[in-house]
Amino acid sequence: MGRLCMDQDENVKKNLKILEDLSRQGVTIDLKICPQCKSSIISIMDVAGLYSPLTPARHVCKKCGWVGRVVIEMTNRRIDELDEDMLNEIISMLSEEGEK
Repeated sequence: MGRLCMDQDENVKKNLKILEDLSRQGVTIDLKICPQCKSSIISIMDVAGLYSPLTPARHVCKKCGWVGRVVIEMTNRRIDELDEDMLNEIISMLSEEGEK
């Protein structure tokens, strides 16, 4: 297993712990995650992009230096049955595409 992959695993574990701790305190949050290193140390580069659907905000990871417009979000919010059904359907579609 490469160093980058090990760092990603550690960052995911840290993110899950943060979400669990906040959940115990009654705080719900959507945590932005770097798609490259899975760190949650993300900043917004251009605030104007927050208000424009045509040019979404660029983000920068302060841990690995990644810059991009699309980030991963982890959440500790409860999902209802409809959300869970849609999520399962998306996972099913993605796994079918991977088999092709």
